Amino acid sequence: MATKIFADLTQIKTTSDGLAKSFGLTRPRIIQLANENVLERDKASKYEVAGNVLNYINYLKKQGESATSGPEGQVDYWQEKAQHEKVKRELAEIELAKKLGQIHGAEDVKLVMSEMLINLRTKFQGFPTQLSQSLVGKNQEQVYEILTIAVEKLLAEMSEYNPKLFDTEIEDEEYVSPD
Repeated sequence: MATKIFADLTQIKTTSDGLAKSFGLTRPRIIQLANENVLERDKASKYEVAGNVLNYINYLKKQGESATSGPEGQVDYWQEKAQHEKVKRELAEIELAKKLGQIHGAEDVKLVMSEMLINLRTKFQGFPTQLSQSLVGKNQEQVYEILTIAVEKLLAEMSEYNPKLFDTEIEDEEYVSPD
């Protein structure tokens, strides 16, 4: 069979079967689209190819744009349900990670860090009392060495991560009205 090449497609018309074959649809679907005024046909039920290709492309674009919303811009129930389920799954994953000790809540971290820093401050403030006797009569190099050892010991103690610090969960404080 010889292939025909046309320079101007606006003059070519075809049947519903021909258009269905071109679009990869069925003949009844082409007729349905024509009845919905998506595709145009003449009085002899012939379809102009070029114009209907554009009409069908525009129809598909509109279908893609409205996939997230139902008729008249209403929200698509199933898409919303899927998003809701995704959020529930993510929250469950976060909760599991907390229970496994892989992550910690901001309030827990804030409380533990505050306690650690208060302890560090208290220990640094205790240095003069603890070290004053051992510094009496020492030269500058010896004082530097004693202070360095004490500071490094304290910092090494503070650097040891202990996940048990996060075991105590912080309960939400209830708001009490000032009435």
